[in-house]
Amino acid sequence: MDRSRYALLILLMVFTAPAVSELPDYPEAEVESKSEDTTEISRRLILSSLKKINNVLAPEKVEYVKGTRESLTLYIPNERRTEVVLDFYRDHLLRQGTILYECHGRECGSSNYWANTVFSTSILYGPEQYQHYVLAQLDGSGDYIALYVAMRGTRKIYVHIETTRPSVTVTTRDTQANQGRFVFTDNNRTEIISTIARLLAEDEGLKLHLVVHQGLLPGQEVTDVVSQTQKIGEQIKLDAASGGIPGDRITVNGIGPLAPDSEYGTNRIEILAPVRSVADSQ
Repeated sequence: MDRSRYALLILLMVFTAPAVSELPDYPEAEVESKSEDTTEISRRLILSSLKKINNVLAPEKVEYVKGTRESLTLYIPNERRTEVVLDFYRDHLLRQGTILYECHGRECGSSNYWANTVFSTSILYGPEQYQHYVLAQLDGSGDYIALYVAMRGTRKIYVHIETTRPSVTVTTRDTQANQGRFVFTDNNRTEIISTIARLLAEDEGLKLHLVVHQGLLPGQEVTDVVSQTQKIGEQIKLDAASGGIPGDRITVNGIGPLAPDSEYGTNRIEILAPVRSVADSQ
């Protein structure tokens, strides 16, 4: 496959890859706080209301997922009905994934526990009859969304959204149907370089494209992230070359957040190896 045909393949990936769905903000919502914990540790997901177990208040059913977590708390200034805010977010969650558990009002249990123990956000504490909790999992990315809507005693409504992104192990695609696409979602550089070495050793005429993807964080510019992913790819290429792998057979394409994927998400590294036909090999 010549360079122009391969460049076309890259462009098609960038402009036709499906976008990863994100939960939108409620109209005119104001950001109260946000945070991100990129440490991959065990994260608790609550799948039940709160009950007293051995005189200790706790959820009856929980699951644990290893991954990172992002938190966002919003103030809703122009609404006084928590169920309206809930319906807005619930509708989007149903469009994008599956609701695993939900509770409403007093059936959820202690608002103080949800606010201060579960979410560590005291501003969420309020009358229990106005609280709503939903846990959903998004299609494609597999991210878990925990949504909590609460009204304060002052009748101010707040929404807390926690996104848990599970750790994903390396996934490879090595079939003609996938156009020689190898996808790495855990940034395991040893595995990436090992795969490059194997592919180039198997076919002395093969040239590879190393494509680096990375999501856009709040406050970042697209051009900066594109530049950052280019540098990541170039460093992998240098590391490979230091191990004797010919760098002139690897082309780096850092494209930042421009080509999210509904199956693998935004943060991933791909090796693209053209599937050589009989005509190409002659």
